[in-house]
Amino acid sequence: MSEGAFGTGWRVYRAHRREFLDPVRLRRRTIVGAAVAFVAGAVLVVTDLLTPWTGSTLAASLVMAVAWAGAVGCFSAAFTRSAGRVPVPSGPRLVGWRRSERIGRQFAARPPELLPEDRDEVIARATETIGPAIGSIDRLRWVPLGWLAVWIGALVSGLAWQSVIALLLAPASMLLQGGTWFTAVVWLGRAELTRRRVEATPPYTPPPPNAARNTEPRGSKLALPDA
Repeated sequence: MSEGAFGTGWRVYRAHRREFLDPVRLRRRTIVGAAVAFVAGAVLVVTDLLTPWTGSTLAASLVMAVAWAGAVGCFSAAFTRSAGRVPVPSGPRLVGWRRSERIGRQFAARPPELLPEDRDEVIARATETIGPAIGSIDRLRWVPLGWLAVWIGALVSGLAWQSVIALLLAPASMLLQGGTWFTAVVWLGRAELTRRRVEATPPYTPPPPNAARNTEPRGSKLALPDA
C-alpha cells in the first residue's frame, strides 16, 4: 500500500467522526469528565493543605493537582461511550468460515490476490468497519493523555523521583495504551485502503446457472404394440 495506513486512518477518523459520534453523548462525556476532574482536583488540593503529603511547594502541589485532576477526567472520558448507533446490515450474509478467513486476509499489510467473487463482501466488511473503529479511536485516545498528565504531575511535584517505578510507571503505561490507540487507527486505515483497492477492480458478474437437467427418460417414447 503506497499510502500510509496510519495517516489514512487518521484522515478517515477526522472526516467521518461527526457522522458516527453522537453529539448528545459527546456533551455528556464533557460534562461528566469536567465534573469528575473538578472533584478530584478539589480533593487533592484540600488533602495537601491539611496534610502536606507531597512534600513540595504550594505552586508545585497546585500544578500536580491540576494535572492529576485532568488525568482523572481523561480516564473517565475513556469509559464514556460517545459513538452513535452503528447501522445494521440490511440482511444476513451467509459466509463460510473458509471464505471469512480468506476475506479477512485482504485487510493484511500484504494481502493475497483477490478472488473476483469476494469483491463485494470485502467492500461491505470494510464499510462496516468504519463506525466501530471511529468509536474505539475516540475513546482510546484519552487514556495515553491521562497517563501523560499523571507523569507531568509526578515530575512537577517530585513524587516521580522517589523510585524507579514511580518514574517509569506512567510513561510505560502511556506507551502501551498509546500503542493500542495507534493500532486502532492503523486498522481503520487498512480497511479504507483495502476498500479503495478492491473498488478499483471490475465488478464481479456471477456465472449463469447451469441449464436444468432433462428429467424425462431418453430414447424413443413410442409405445410398443401389445402382443
